[in-house]
Amino acid sequence: MSRTVQEGMDPLEPNLSRDPDEALKELVARADLTDIRVTKWHAELLADEPIEVSELDLKVWTAFRYRASGFDIKYGVEAPLVSPGSDEEVASIQMDVVASFSLTEGERPERELLGSFMDQVAFFVVMPFIREGLHSLSTRIGLEPITLGLLHQGKGAPATAWTSKHQFQGVPLKR
Repeated sequence: MSRTVQEGMDPLEPNLSRDPDEALKELVARADLTDIRVTKWHAELLADEPIEVSELDLKVWTAFRYRASGFDIKYGVEAPLVSPGSDEEVASIQMDVVASFSLTEGERPERELLGSFMDQVAFFVVMPFIREGLHSLSTRIGLEPITLGLLHQGKGAPATAWTSKHQFQGVPLKR
């Protein structure tokens, strides 16, 4: 995933003396989820009538912001939908989800460690919101509901997505 530090934050140098897995475990033990909010919720049908979708090109980007008491992680999702037999985009779904975490005592996590937390912990926290957003927004614009497959540990994205008529194998998640 791409990582962006919000304006006003200095990049931190990684501490290479610590074991990355142990550092991540320590961060998880110090962090607590305090809020999840959807900050963008948009779907657009680009044709005058509902149409069948054959391809989902899911793109996810990330950003984070340090706060005095923790940090926020933002996941932006873009899902252009393409019709069968062409490369024509027929619909677009976009949403942003922000997860806020508090931290107990200790220093704020380094950028590299926070990146691992984003990929291995926080993405699993927001994934149900992303899944529900794609499902709900696709039906609201008259398309078959889209259901993302399971997200597996160590994988950057679900391997499949479904509608009642199609299975999209190897959903290309672009970061």
